[in-house]
Amino acid sequence: MCLLISLNICVTSAATPGDLNNDHKISRAELSDAIISYMKFEYAGENVKCLEKDILRETARKHFTITVTDLAGREVVVPTRVERVVLAHSLYIQEFAALEGENFTEKIVGWGSELETYDIDTYNEYLKKYPEIKYIPTVGSLSRNTFDAEAVVSLNPDLVIMPLMLKELAQKNTEHLENAGIPVLFVDFWKDPLENTQESILVMGQVLGKEKRAENISEFYGEQMDKVYSGLNNMDTENTTKQKVYVEYGSFGPSQYGMTFSNSNWGSMITVLKGTNVAEGVASMAPIDPEYLLAENPDVIIIAGQYWPESKDSMVLGYLTNPTESRELLQGFCKRSGWSTLNAVKNNNVHGIHHGISYHVYNFAGIQALAKWMYPDAFVDMDPEANLREFHERYLPIDYSGVWILDIAEA
Repeated sequence: MCLLISLNICVTSAATPGDLNNDHKISRAELSDAIISYMKFEYAGENVKCLEKDILRETARKHFTITVTDLAGREVVVPTRVERVVLAHSLYIQEFAALEGENFTEKIVGWGSELETYDIDTYNEYLKKYPEIKYIPTVGSLSRNTFDAEAVVSLNPDLVIMPLMLKELAQKNTEHLENAGIPVLFVDFWKDPLENTQESILVMGQVLGKEKRAENISEFYGEQMDKVYSGLNNMDTENTTKQKVYVEYGSFGPSQYGMTFSNSNWGSMITVLKGTNVAEGVASMAPIDPEYLLAENPDVIIIAGQYWPESKDSMVLGYLTNPTESRELLQGFCKRSGWSTLNAVKNNNVHGIHHGISYHVYNFAGIQALAKWMYPDAFVDMDPEANLREFHERYLPIDYSGVWILDIAEA
């Protein structure tokens, strides 16, 4: 009689193979018992219940660990082979796919709802090539306070990846997961994108066993950023006018001012480029006062867009867009009351950019575009769109398409 069965079958209450006390953890004592039972069955011929070999190997894997430091400065202990990942922030699909390559979906066992909610065209582009993503379990959203830690625990992940910008909101969920023996890794592509992107991609590569791939991406990123810094260093600062810049999230269209950015996201890029962010004194991610904006009279206006088909006048950009439609939408913002008097509008220095560029590993294309718009003479040879396309060709499993970076006037 073969007694080689899984403990999660012979002990029906155990959710995890080898977890004899149902605490969602495999202790070293439980692992030792499982190994001894297997050896008795396999080599001594004793009639004992034990884990199947593949399940025993998987159970043992979790006890071989590495320790990394995440972007919150926390030491995180993870298995040396991470095979099951929950992306608490599903917008990180781009970073995860860039690291894992063509078969990236094999490791995602759950994710947040953000991708379908905030970036549906990216979701649809991946869906065309990877129809299986439709069946990835959704675990709610940290930003909307619907994140379901119990659902995550039930997926038995090796690791949960969370965004640093939501660390405070995620505190209770983080504690819940860690108490269940599930490590949580914080990375950052939003709060301080230019400072933290390379470190984030490198630590992700470390825990996923993709160190060389991560180093290659980081090197490419550094080369792209060097183009910006070298241009700034070579500028004639004495004869260069400091530019006033206004960036708005164009989700509402011209009829309602969208949020702007003070010291994070696009705001931090303006600072690095030695410009004046007219929204510097505005509350984080809040709309600017229209009268204040008119008084500040920005030299450069940038409307950040994504794909919002439900809002017909919003600034639509992304994989599924075309230049004619997107340019017409951008021109609509310039018809706001008082905008005809603004320097940016009078000089056709109004532009559109995909908002996702600012919070992804390819944010170098964002600061390159800003640099070109703020200092066109210093960055005449800069081609942010070509560099973004190259990133897609090198690292992403989906093709570059649509409109991501746009001038109000046709070239």
